[in-house]
Amino acid sequence: MIKLPKTKNCILDLSEGWLTIWFNRPEKRNALSLDLINEIILTLESIYDDRSVRGIIFRGREKFFCSGADLESLKQIASAGKNSRDIAFNMSIRVGKLFEAISMTPQITISSVEGAAMAGAFGIACATDFLVTMSDAKYALTETKIGLTPAQIAPYVIKRLGFSNAKRLMLMGTLFNGKKAFEMGMADYVADNEIEFSEQINSIKNQVNKCAPSAIGVTKKILNSHYNIDAEEAALIFSNCVIHEEGLEGLASFFEKRKPYWNK
Repeated sequence: MIKLPKTKNCILDLSEGWLTIWFNRPEKRNALSLDLINEIILTLESIYDDRSVRGIIFRGREKFFCSGADLESLKQIASAGKNSRDIAFNMSIRVGKLFEAISMTPQITISSVEGAAMAGAFGIACATDFLVTMSDAKYALTETKIGLTPAQIAPYVIKRLGFSNAKRLMLMGTLFNGKKAFEMGMADYVADNEIEFSEQINSIKNQVNKCAPSAIGVTKKILNSHYNIDAEEAALIFSNCVIHEEGLEGLASFFEKRKPYWNK
């Protein structure tokens, strides 16, 4: 019998061997709070060795995937003074752990994106095995626009999109839609309406169900065997950006709803 953890910030829906993890903070556009991150990691750990779970689907409540980092977490970093670097480092380590847990789980993983997948949510979309997107969904890596860097996200973006596309998106913070995500190879499937969206998710499920679960797990291990990520190094880079004058200015301008000094 599958024993799932009790969660508050995400809803766990297990049906016919498929677990849907619903991000359940719609009032915050399903932003990645530390509690939500920890609940997702705990859930993935609880089913890691259970081959009766064929796959995991990530979705956001009220047709919005995820807006990225939680504003309260960013405010805490911005107002922590001399402790900003340590708080940013610890937060980044946990985000890196989330991406690693998603990428390394032996079950098939699917990001089902409606609304938007921004910043950290972009990382989730790239860490999963498959990405199904609505054509009008919005994507962007916005970190450099506020003086930060997508350090933990970068390896997953490069792996999914290739160096050239990843470089452009990370350096320029380009905003694009689901149709463009499909055209550049980021998304595996694109849908124009809810019926197509559901059909494509079900199509993946049906194909996966025809494959042996342990064989999928072993194959995923092979695919990830040469792919090592240094989460501590990424956290160090990110936290150093936070305490840099550009990071301080970027966060301040974000909360004050103004342009940073470099955006003229």
